[in-house]
Amino acid sequence: MAIQNCPMTPIKDVITRASEVAQNDAALQMQIIRKIMEDMYGGNWGVIVIKDIPLISDVIHWTIPDSKNEDGSPAFCLQVHKSWQYNVFRTGEVDNEDRVQIEDIIRDMKEHKVVPKKILASEFDKKLTTELGKKWLLGLTKKH
Repeated sequence: MAIQNCPMTPIKDVITRASEVAQNDAALQMQIIRKIMEDMYGGNWGVIVIKDIPLISDVIHWTIPDSKNEDGSPAFCLQVHKSWQYNVFRTGEVDNEDRVQIEDIIRDMKEHKVVPKKILASEFDKKLTTELGKKWLLGLTKKH
């Protein structure tokens, strides 16, 4: 019987998505989960993926750091998904240099946003007529 204790419920969705993307590749799932957690919550995160759940109860015993999120909530999740156990936990507070933050993405999108150009109704009519004329001419050339 696997232990499950996941006070950080968003991690469950991260685990589910990683298992969908990387399917039976535990090492890739581990890397995906870690990168997402570090981008979402900052700091450093550890991830252990265990395929043989009964092994944990009988042979392996460990403890995870008593780390907390900025709001004081527990920063860990022990979750079983598709018969694999995932242990995700914060290991440090220092952000990685390559951390992707949502604020950076929004700022980047705003900086590179193309502002639509306003055109007059007469200009729109002219462009529409030109394009329709091209299609009409193409239709004539295909018939002959």
